[in-house]
Amino acid sequence: MALRKIGVVVRLQIQQESLKRGRSPNRYYDPAPLLLVDTLRLSEEGVVGLVDVEGQHAPREVLDVHHFGHYDSKNRGDNDISFNFTSHYARMRERFGKHFEIGCAGENILIETDEEFEVSALDDDVTIKTARGKTVRLTKVCPAAPCAPFSEYALNGQQKPSRDEMRETLQFLDNGTRGFYAQQPGPPVIITVGDEVFVSE
Repeated sequence: MALRKIGVVVRLQIQQESLKRGRSPNRYYDPAPLLLVDTLRLSEEGVVGLVDVEGQHAPREVLDVHHFGHYDSKNRGDNDISFNFTSHYARMRERFGKHFEIGCAGENILIETDEEFEVSALDDDVTIKTARGKTVRLTKVCPAAPCAPFSEYALNGQQKPSRDEMRETLQFLDNGTRGFYAQQPGPPVIITVGDEVFVSE
């Protein structure tokens, strides 16, 4: 299978807790629980952030909220890992403004590229080639559908946008603009910032 390089990993992060806060009908979106890391471990159970701690030989492990082992896991079986592209952030920032910061959508892996992608263009398969010489396949790729709290956050914190604004925003963010979910069916593997990303030709 021929592969085509589309970019490199420029940001890795985990959601330490759910980014949707409060209770319905007053739920809101808050990116504060996001934790930037240099290294992730991907497995069939989800994502673990590896955080270097001064004076300790082994890194501290922090589970993403979508990991099966998280105490408040939000794993549905199809959202183990999430990723997005800098090109999609450019579109979102153009529409919503500068308050829409890079990484605020909560994806684990951000890939720098000038291309934009819908799920059909990814052919259900994204490949990461790591600095350690490993090949990581992300499979069962599907759009990360936007929720109402995230859409309100995108609309500059408007708690009660109009019904039309919400509908248009949800439509804009869907089909992968907000990002994608995927799974990693192989043994646990480490990825780092700078790893290269490919899709099938």
